[in-house]
Formats: sequence, structure tokens, C-alpha cells
Amino acid sequence: MSRSMLSAIVSIAVCWLHGLVAGAELTLTRDGQPAAAIILDERPVRAAQFAAFELQWHVKAISGATLPILRGNASAPEVHVKLYVGDGPRAQAIGLTQGAFQLQEYAIRSGANEIVLVGKDAGDLAEVKYDLDALGDGQKNFNWPGFWEERGTLHAVHDFLRDGCGVRWFNPTDTGTVIPRHPTLTVNPRDLRRAPTFRYRQAFDGNAESYDRYVSIWGRREEGFKPWESAAYSDSRGRQGDNWLVRRLQSTLFLLRQKNGGEKCVANHSLYHYYELFWRPSKNEAAAKYFVGKRPELFAQGYEGDQPPQMCYTSRALVEQVTQEARDYFDKGGYPYKVVLSNAPLGYKWGDKFFCIEPMDNASFCKCPECQKLIVQGKDYGVGEHFSTGIHSDYMFNFVNEVSREVKKSHPDKNIVTLAYGTHAWVPKAVRLDPYVAVQFCFACDGAPWLRSEYVHELGLVKAWAEEAKTSKRPLYAWCYYGHMYRAFADNGNFHCFPGFFAHAIADEMKLYKRLGYRGTFHCGLPPEVDTYVTFRLMDNADLNVDKVLDEYFTGMYGAAAAPMKKLYLGIEKVYCDPKLRPTDKRVAATGVEAAWGYLGTAERMVEFGKLMDEARARAATERDKLNVELFDLGIWKYMRTGRAKYQERVSAPIPSVTAPSVPDAGGDATQVEWEKAAPLGDKWFDRGGSTPASRQFTGRIAHDGKWLYLEMVDPCDTAKLVVSPGVSCFDDWEFFFSGQRSLPNRQFLVGPTGMVVALLNGEVNWRMYVPLEEHGIEVVSDTSAPDKWVSRIAIPLKEVVPGGAKAGDTVFLNIIRVSSPGVSGQYPFSITTWVSHTTVHEVDRSASIMLEK
Repeated sequence: MSRSMLSAIVSIAVCWLHGLVAGAELTLTRDGQPAAAIILDERPVRAAQFAAFELQWHVKAISGATLPILRGNASAPEVHVKLYVGDGPRAQAIGLTQGAFQLQEYAIRSGANEIVLVGKDAGDLAEVKYDLDALGDGQKNFNWPGFWEERGTLHAVHDFLRDGCGVRWFNPTDTGTVIPRHPTLTVNPRDLRRAPTFRYRQAFDGNAESYDRYVSIWGRREEGFKPWESAAYSDSRGRQGDNWLVRRLQSTLFLLRQKNGGEKCVANHSLYHYYELFWRPSKNEAAAKYFVGKRPELFAQGYEGDQPPQMCYTSRALVEQVTQEARDYFDKGGYPYKVVLSNAPLGYKWGDKFFCIEPMDNASFCKCPECQKLIVQGKDYGVGEHFSTGIHSDYMFNFVNEVSREVKKSHPDKNIVTLAYGTHAWVPKAVRLDPYVAVQFCFACDGAPWLRSEYVHELGLVKAWAEEAKTSKRPLYAWCYYGHMYRAFADNGNFHCFPGFFAHAIADEMKLYKRLGYRGTFHCGLPPEVDTYVTFRLMDNADLNVDKVLDEYFTGMYGAAAAPMKKLYLGIEKVYCDPKLRPTDKRVAATGVEAAWGYLGTAERMVEFGKLMDEARARAATERDKLNVELFDLGIWKYMRTGRAKYQERVSAPIPSVTAPSVPDAGGDATQVEWEKAAPLGDKWFDRGGSTPASRQFTGRIAHDGKWLYLEMVDPCDTAKLVVSPGVSCFDDWEFFFSGQRSLPNRQFLVGPTGMVVALLNGEVNWRMYVPLEEHGIEVVSDTSAPDKWVSRIAIPLKEVVPGGAKAGDTVFLNIIRVSSPGVSGQYPFSITTWVSHTTVHEVDRSASIMLEK
């Protein structure tokens, strides 16, 4: 046979047959020749056709024998075992009819010289094309089943291949599949009838060719991802070329084999496209034609800036508009926009049975009197240090209720879905949420089991929603952040995180979701390496023993090197998950670069981890095992070594020190300052998180007059492209971080192009972040009149610069950040430039010292 795909067909002496019920042995191939036939219905559906091809391909990979695929009444030789795949006369004769199956249910039944593999399938009869030796040819591979359709027969075949034949799919790479080699394939099939534990299993639903980057800890960092990718797909590239379609189908195969998909119930921030429909035309010419007309009554009131940050969720006009959109969505096959608006692509984005209502991703809600009545009602609900509170639960769920009641009048068989997220994460207190509404609870720190107070708090909310659902009977789902949050902090700070391995916590969470009746999980990010495989397996069967799943993974991937590789994984997991190893000083960010490499990935631990990598390299026996160890090296270990090296560079990098001269009293009027006497801040600015000089350079000056601190910032930019955000952030703005020490607490002052100011206290009030300082006294003169220069002059009362104030002779600490919009910077989604090297927003441990001259 061809080496097709090279799914790493390897010689492994023993099949994984644990957990199988003893029964009559059936021989499918004998000495490399077929001893069985695959039988389909006369007109099989797509899922059955694809399942038959999958079964045929894997059996050939195992034994070298090609089992014939027959349809309808075509006869198989009497000596052959009959493998009935999908709905047909044989399945129906033993009671396995389509009508008898529940959603996503499937069965395996064996008897004398036969095995029936069948499940609930979508009725699509389109002809499937399947040729894994020509994945780059779209004419030879199409009409494959989708993630969101019933494909129970395919599940049955994949279970049979895994549990009956010893096949394992660990990842989509050339060496990520284990297929035992047996010229004679004898199986001892177990009968079963089941459905996956969770009916909604959305681990991934983007362009499948980007799956590896989505999972990789390197993410957007090409310098690390590209070498891993080249090594991981060197064989298939050599045979099938560097073709995006090959990569797409390789990953699609893996995701289908792992049962990704099921019942589609997506939820996310759902109203961003209203800006393009009802605020202003899109800048995209094709999308601009969908602009209906400006309707300010739909949007949040009381904000400056280019556009309001939210909608007005007590607006009757908004209720009517969203209701009509939901009805059209259900009646007309989803969204109608042939050009993707902000978040409304053509078709059933949320699922054919669900329509999502979820506000924008911020808490800058409407200031109109009607909205404020409901907002004030919840102001003390769940307030504290936690991310997930109930401050806006009554407010937001009241709006969802208003739409839900209207939609169910016309579509009682459909559902609204929304998130329990951020400031509306708690079960509402004064509003009874309509049972027609499905809820996805956003477990924000599920990937951070070390953060005990927050983790336990959110576990309580997971249970609270389940308790509420006992009465309401609403569908519940979990929104998971596996692999997302710790990588997001690192990416935003442009540093390398300590890998967040947490397989045992994943197992505990999945078991809890099952016990509480959650119907599925959506994953906003996936963890790297092992944890993604664990996640897939437990979404399918939450009762699995995670330690056995880990043994299965390491044995299958690394062979003789399994022991040191597993020990390395468990060592990293233990360090990541242990709260005792995190900074106890709240002034040190628990998710920052210092925590990652000053507390977790210490020099001593890195030495021990390195010894295990050396041992694994020495033990790896086969070329496949050696390559998989190399892939872990490129994918994880190199990332860790680079992170540690960057941290050491950061520790030794110089920090600016400036004396702010005393100038004549300007009375807080920045236009009256004798700026020629002010101290320059220098002309070196850096890309966030490192020492790379920024592509855009700025100038600044600083001075004080004993009562006020003055700053002048000059940005040589195209001022016509400046974006004015209603909350100042996230762009375009200057952000000044002042503190009395190089740690929390600090004060964050944000200044926008119109002179708008926001002042925030970070860590000053019960260690809470982003607490507004309303009476800050800051005065700003912003000048954007020149086409090529934005000049900001800021006057800050010295009594407000740091907690307790400052005076002449004191030293305060400062970092300055410029957050630039894509139009200004040419970088998407924005750029962050820092005055102090190796820093980013909220990192104050390297702040410059500012001595206030007497």
C-alpha cells in the first residue's frame, strides 16, 4: 500500500484492548489478505460512506489488506466476516433503526461472523469522495461529514478502530497517529450502545489548517512555530506538497476522529455588527451596502468618542430589532450577509436551534435613567476581588428576557442562548431568567487551578447555575478557557509563559460538568500537547481515568522514552498548578513574566527538566519516537528555554532614571509651563515586552512646580487616523502608570486624543484592579490640529500622582505606554509601545524612577 498521510504507521506488538468484553474472535484479515467485507446500504448517507472509507483505510494500514466495500444486495464470500456499516436492512433487523437512536447515539453489535456499526446519522445522501493519498486534490476529497451534523455511524467505527484494533489519534501530525501492524487482524469486539458524554463538544471550529497554531504554545510567534511545523509535517509535505488543503484535511480528519462537534450551540458577543448596520457604514465597500441607517436610540447613552461602547438594553426599539433579527435568522437559514460583518457571517453561526444575545465585551453600559435603575439595583451583587460578579446580572438578563419572550411566541421550538460572563456571571437575583434561554457559563479561570480563591469562587457559580437549572430545566453549557488565559497574558505582554499543563484539573472539571447536567463545552483556546488530547477524550467520555489516558498518550507517542516524557509533563503540571509556588506578595502579578520565570520556571527547575529531556532523547528507540521527542523539544521545551533566557535579559536590562526639574508655578495650566526647562524623556521607545526599538518613536518632557506634575507627549502620526474610544482605551491613548514603588498599588491615567481622561486605581482598594478614581483633578490640553503630530500636555496634581501624594524631593516611579490603533500603527489589532524596555501594560516592576527636584 502507499505510505499515504504517513500517519506514523508503526510496528507495535500489542493492541490496546483494555476494557473490552470477551466474545467470539473475528478475523478481518489473514496474512495480508482480506477475510471480511464492508457492507453499506444501497443508498448510504454521507456519515456511513465516510465511515466505511475510514474503516477500509485503517484496516489496510494495519494489515496491508483492502477490504471490499459492497452496497445493498451485493454478496460477500461466505468465508468473510460481514462488517455492516450504517443504516440498512441488517441494522434494522436487530432493532438498530434510526428512529430508535437518541441524538448522537451509536451502537456496535457483533454476532456470528458479523459486526454491525451504526448510529444516528444525518440523512444527506451526497456521494463522498475520499482519497487520503491525494489530500491536496479537492476533486478526490469532498462531501465529508460536518462537525455539526449527526454522524453516529462514524463514531461507532472510530470507537471500533480505537478499542478493537488499537488505533490512536493523538494529533494531526505525520507521527501523531499510532496504527499497529498485523498482517492477520483478529478482533474481539465488544457490544455497546452509547452517546458521547457531552452533546456539544466545540474544541475547534475555524479553518482547520490553522488548528496547530491554535493549539501551539508558540501561537503567533513564527520563530518558534515554523520550525516545529516543518518537522511535524516534513513527510506529508514531501509527498503531497506544501498545500493548505492538505493541512486542512489532515486536521479535519483528526477532529472528526476525536468527535469534535455535535449539537451546535455557540454563544459569543453578538451585537458588534449593529455598528455596521445602524451606526455608520463599514469601511469595507462590500459590507457597507448593508448599512440601514443611523439609529442612535439603539445605542448606549452618555459617552464621548467615535461610537458608543454598548447598546441601550432598556430600549424598546432594541428589543424589537433583536427580536426581528432572531426570527429572520431562524426563518431564513441564519444570517443573510454574504460579506462577513463584525460577527455575523452567512448562515447559522450560533446553530440552527439557537440564536445568541450577548453584549459587547466591556462593562461600559448605558447611562440613561432606565438602564441606570437596573444597574444600580445590582451594584452590590457579588462585588469583590473576583472577575465574575453579578453587578449587571439583573440588567443584562432582563434584556435577554424581553427578547426571549417575544421570540418564543413565533418559534417555541428554538432557543435564545447567552453567556453568564464577567459582571453578569451570577444567577440574576431580582429577575427570573426565562427557561427558554440556554446559558453558557464562562469559567474564566478553569485553566488556572492554582488561583484558589478565584477558582473556588467560580466553581461555586458553576454549581449555582446547575442548581437554578434543576427548576428552570434550561440547557446549560460551559465556556472553557483551556490554554487561552495564560497564553493571552503572555502574548499581550510579549513574554513567554510557563506552560499551563493541568490534565488532572481538566478531568475533575469534566466530571463535575457531567454530574451537574451540563450539556457540553465550548473552548476559547486549547492547551498545548497532551492536554488537548485529554480534553477530547474526556468530552467523549468523562468517566475515563485520566492517569490511564496519560499512560496511553505517552506510551503511544514516545515508546521507550515514555517514562521520562511523562515525568517531565507531570513535573511541569505540578509546578504550574501548585498555588504555593506562586507569588504570595499581591504586588507581584501572578500571571506576569516574573511569576513565570522568577517563581515557576526557575533556573534550578529548568536544569531538572533539561535532564529529563536528555534522558528521553537517549531512550527514544525508533525514528518515530525520536521525532516525537524532537517535536516536544521544538514545541514546548525550546519555548521554555527561550522564555527563561528572555527573562534573564529582562532582569539585567537598564531602567531609566530622570530628574523632573522644578519650574515656575503654572497653576495646573499645562499651556503656561516653561517647557524649555522641562527634562526630556529620551528618544528610545520599545515594542512591548522586549528591547526591540519601536518602529514609531515619540518624544516627551516632564517637570513639576511643587503642586502639579506636568508631562508633554508628542506623537508624530497621521492625526486623521486617530481613534477616539468612549472609555479612552483601548486606543488611541497614552497610559501613565505611577506608583510609590516598583509594584502594586499603582495609579493608571489614560489620555485620549480629545483630552478625555480616565483615572484608575490598581491594587489600592482591597487589591482590586481598575477601580475608578472620579475626583482626580487631571487637566489635559490635546492638540491634533496638525496633520502629522498629536501633542498632549497633561497636568496631574501631585497629591493624586501616587497613593498618599508626592512632594518636591520625593521619588516616584513611572512607565508610559502608547496604545495605537491599527490605522495609526499599521499593526493589527493594535500596537503597544513602551518607554521602559521589557514591559507592557500593568507591568510596573521596571518602572523608571522620577526624582522630583526640590
